[in-house]
Amino acid sequence: MFGSLECHRMICLHLWSGNYILVLLKQTGVILYMPKYATNWVDLKLPTGQEFAVAVCGYSGKVRHMYIGSDPLRRMLVQHVYVEDDYCQTGDHCLALDCPLNRSEPEHLLHMLDMNEDEPLDSEAAEQWGTNSTLQCFLKFAQKAVEFLPEELKKPQQPLKE
Repeated sequence: MFGSLECHRMICLHLWSGNYILVLLKQTGVILYMPKYATNWVDLKLPTGQEFAVAVCGYSGKVRHMYIGSDPLRRMLVQHVYVEDDYCQTGDHCLALDCPLNRSEPEHLLHMLDMNEDEPLDSEAAEQWGTNSTLQCFLKFAQKAVEFLPEELKKPQQPLKE
């Protein structure tokens, strides 16, 4: 039923835009806001000198996105996480597979790697990571990166004030 609160909640979840979520429910005159949590970017460097950045979810304290090198556009686009009633707006494109709100499918995770399909690792990397899958290696790397985060980012944060 279109007038139900559940329907309005789904509309709210699908009309995400920029730094806020706002849905005007004309039937009730109610304005709903989803709680917004910061995404904190941390720059890291491998012993080889390779630089990369991780996006830490303010809701869970886990790495939700990562990229190699410098990409200011991604930092501009990946700034917040919206969570309400056990639903995360970015839960289908998230590297934190151990988060209870994660709904990521392999094809979405591959998309985050700019890949169309999983590719085999070279034999040396496969031996080091215990997998032949580039995707599985990437996910293990994201989990390992949490160890190098500042302690305050590993803990869930309070929602941001609007």
